[in-house]
Amino acid sequence: MTDTTFRKIVKEVQGRIVDLAKKNGWMWFYNLHQKEVVESANDLLKLYPKAERKIVLISCWLHDIAHYYAKNEKEILVVKKSHHIDGAKIAGEILVKYKLNQEEMEKIKNCVLNHRNHEGYKPKTLEEKVVATADSLSHFKSIFYLTYFKFHPEHSLEVMVEIDLEKIERDWRDLGILPKSRKIAELEYKVLKKMLSGYRG
Repeated sequence: MTDTTFRKIVKEVQGRIVDLAKKNGWMWFYNLHQKEVVESANDLLKLYPKAERKIVLISCWLHDIAHYYAKNEKEILVVKKSHHIDGAKIAGEILVKYKLNQEEMEKIKNCVLNHRNHEGYKPKTLEEKVVATADSLSHFKSIFYLTYFKFHPEHSLEVMVEIDLEKIERDWRDLGILPKSRKIAELEYKVLKKMLSGYRG
């Protein structure tokens, strides 16, 4: 993939995401999460320079693209369950016109498909691990955990705290995919755990 093709892909994907985010009310998610994932990936690429930079960054821009098609907070809870599968399909549809070679196409689609690190969708290659880790790492670099009530306004503070603490532990566990990443988030991990634990029922 040439540098020109890489820049064109990123420009198109970013533009498409921003258009969808503005249309469906997800600009807050774009600013809070999408940008942080790309920034986290750039941090990780310094620690793991053998990863293919262009593959990683394109995949980071595409990893949550299916989310932006959701019309509201209720719909996103449904979309979220299969957004990695839907996102890989959307990635293929976007990238086909750029005439990437088959290997590049599959690498990007697999990064999107396996970014959640769930059963059956575990990251295998270094690029897949960087994308999955960047996704988890980004949560420690913003107010991500504090957006819980946006999706579950009916829950109590105590419920939010317990679910957030579980999510923080899962994210910390997922950083273990690339152990060096934990150095970046160690302070935030400790502070968030301490702060939320103080509100346990």
